[in-house]
Amino acid sequence: MSKPEPRPALTKAPDASLHPVSGRPERRTGHDGITTKGTAADAITGAVKDKYVDLGVRVPKSVRKRLRQQAKARGITPDELATTLLAAALPR
Repeated sequence: MSKPEPRPALTKAPDASLHPVSGRPERRTGHDGITTKGTAADAITGAVKDKYVDLGVRVPKSVRKRLRQQAKARGITPDELATTLLAAALPR
């Protein structure tokens, strides 16, 4: 078995000023104005704040209806209102 030819070390691309070499997406603002990265690299670099995940919750229709009405009155989405309410109700 022959030894493989050594590969050169990583270098900066000549057009690196035009696009990032790392390939990580830019930070973006999610619900509640929280800035997130949204990449698997968060395990290494650390998330900016929190990532959003789907939470399956069963609630009565009357509660869902009130949630939608309150969200509409405040000019936000029902998801944003539910996040705010849960965050306020849970201990830190």
